[in-house]
Amino acid sequence: MSEIISYFGAEATGKTTLGFTAIKAFLDGILIHFDFDLGRDRAIWRFPKELQGRIKSVKFREVPTWTLGSGAITQRWAEFERVYEMALNDPQVRVLFLDTASQVQILNANEYLENYVMRNNPKRHQLVQIEYRMPNDRMRAKYMAAREAEKLLIISHKEQPVYAEQFTQQHDGSVKKESVNTGQKTFAGWGETPYMADQHLQLVFKNVNVDGNGKELQPVRLVTYAKFLKPNPPMIYGVEVVSPTYERLVQVIESIRKASMVE
Repeated sequence: MSEIISYFGAEATGKTTLGFTAIKAFLDGILIHFDFDLGRDRAIWRFPKELQGRIKSVKFREVPTWTLGSGAITQRWAEFERVYEMALNDPQVRVLFLDTASQVQILNANEYLENYVMRNNPKRHQLVQIEYRMPNDRMRAKYMAAREAEKLLIISHKEQPVYAEQFTQQHDGSVKKESVNTGQKTFAGWGETPYMADQHLQLVFKNVNVDGNGKELQPVRLVTYAKFLKPNPPMIYGVEVVSPTYERLVQVIESIRKASMVE
């Protein structure tokens, strides 16, 4: 199954749980969980023992940035690449789950900084924009390799605020252009992910304790919804799936595709 599903959400919106549900789509085989968020224990208890045994987590603990130059970050990236390559070539592996790809991209960029940039300029502690080309190419290669190996690739992301340049009036009456938080959210990670993915979604909490007019009531009862942001087919844009699992997402996608074919 050559498919890429990406999504993002706030803490505790069920990102890891959603990724784990993908293994239910296969009668056999295993899911390799690249556990950068160290969240296996928070989610695995929701699954029966038989499925727990088919979800293999490999932990990748964060390497502090103050170790830059020591080689520790380069070693951690090499460990990730080794496990990723093994998973691609293992016929038992049906699903690759990057959790979260936000942290994978940070490690990716820091490895390039440590292994290439700091070798020539040890005073540097961050990349400039043009230097992200190589880390970005490596992420693209990871996604394409999963497609070529005909694996299902699940990619979770942390969320981050969306900022926009706006003119704001100062206390003295002057106008200044500033970066303003729009209140919207997007994913943190490699920017081309939505273009590479077959589906890109946002996980959000909603209070389902409402009256007949849609007014939220107390006590708050939060449930996770998945909203399609990059639709395939286009008619699925904005559709929301309550308590999402991989199977439910597939069912919604297929039902809308069939409906569009009839029309």
